[in-house]
Amino acid sequence: MAKLAAALHPLPPTWSINSSSSYCEWHGVTCHSSGYVSKINLTSKSLHGHLPSKFPPFPLLRVLDFSNNSFTGSFPSLEKIPLLEELFLDDNNFTRIPLGFFQELSSHLQVLILANNPSLAPWRIPISFTRFKSLTQFFAHETNLMGSIPDIFHSVPLMYLSLFNNNLTGNLPASLGGSKVIHFWLQNQKIGLTGPIDVLSNMTHLTQVILNGNRFSGPIPDLSNCKSLLLLLLHYNHLAGVIPQSLASLPNLKYVYMNDNQLQGPMPSFLLAKIMDGSLINNNFCTDNGDPCDPQVTTLLEISSDLSYPYRLSLTWQGNDACNDWKYVTCDSEKNVTHIDLGNQQFKGTISPAFANLTRLQYLYLNDNNLTGSIPVSLTKLPNLRVLDVSNNNLSGDIPAFGPGVLLNTTGNPGLIPNNEPGADGTMPKGMAVDLLSKFDEYEHALKLVPFLFCDFCPSC
Repeated sequence: MAKLAAALHPLPPTWSINSSSSYCEWHGVTCHSSGYVSKINLTSKSLHGHLPSKFPPFPLLRVLDFSNNSFTGSFPSLEKIPLLEELFLDDNNFTRIPLGFFQELSSHLQVLILANNPSLAPWRIPISFTRFKSLTQFFAHETNLMGSIPDIFHSVPLMYLSLFNNNLTGNLPASLGGSKVIHFWLQNQKIGLTGPIDVLSNMTHLTQVILNGNRFSGPIPDLSNCKSLLLLLLHYNHLAGVIPQSLASLPNLKYVYMNDNQLQGPMPSFLLAKIMDGSLINNNFCTDNGDPCDPQVTTLLEISSDLSYPYRLSLTWQGNDACNDWKYVTCDSEKNVTHIDLGNQQFKGTISPAFANLTRLQYLYLNDNNLTGSIPVSLTKLPNLRVLDVSNNNLSGDIPAFGPGVLLNTTGNPGLIPNNEPGADGTMPKGMAVDLLSKFDEYEHALKLVPFLFCDFCPSC
């Protein structure tokens, strides 16, 4: 204890550097009945300077609290505190985490609070966190934490996770699903966490979710299993799609902020009527009173849903008129959707059966994406369809039988199974190809099909 006292400036009240004989009576020190120190609590004592690089041995120390002081330099090595359960180094001016610091911490650790050390050199959460089989609280907000969140939650029983105001990047790890996390605070990363937030639907212990100020995308998932959820802050992200009706069923949900995203569909009046406080402004709702969207808008949002609501679609598919500058969509003079060109966009997902609701649709390009699943049979019911291009995807299953007036391109999908109908394998009878080419000259989109149409006539194809 005298060695530790010598490193502290100013010396805490009742502490001494000359003798350690009465250290169990020192301010902030608790001893075990055996005389060994079990707790050191020096929070908020205006201490400064450096802690010893190699902390003195304390074989029975359970709690070490140096929070809310002005310590600088490196975190100390704590390898000689084998039974440490709670460590508080937060609200200081530490500048470095030494190599091996986490590996040397006690595997009995339950609480690790490092937050509000903004001068720390950039660091990452090491995979060695899986050693902490009892860790329930980890606070490291405002510590210059960087990199991705490791996929460790199958091994670490965290309940309180606070990593906001850092520089984390990447997606949420899959092991968060099924975790015991109650408070989940990841807001305001400098560059921003990305990807979907669908893992939240399996985090059934959640009461507080604070993810604002990132770059999360995709839809808001079904949170109906999160019965204890009280606070949901998702504002200032890239979220898109329709707000799920299931949010209204959550009995404890009181605070919801989803403003400044790209959310679509009707304004969720069902949600605003339930919560105590929140905001949904600066989104792309089709109506602001909860009324349903225009039928064509509803259909296009269903199509986008099967693509997991791509961000680039949500940026331009705004309002309640699909014929008013919606990118990739072309309408006729009567405001019926006739062309949809989603080709070569790297979209993922499946081909939506909802395309069949656009009964005036003539040209549908879905080529050169990463689409999976089958070609919906419902597309064969489109009465005006003339061109369907699904080439160069990862589709599988039987190719439906389209009518003889439909030009179908399915090449580049080795999992598709042709049937015996003419043209169902992606080729076209020669006479029909020539006839269709002459009719398509008036359409700009048909220019894409020229190499495909002449494939039967060109020996090099």
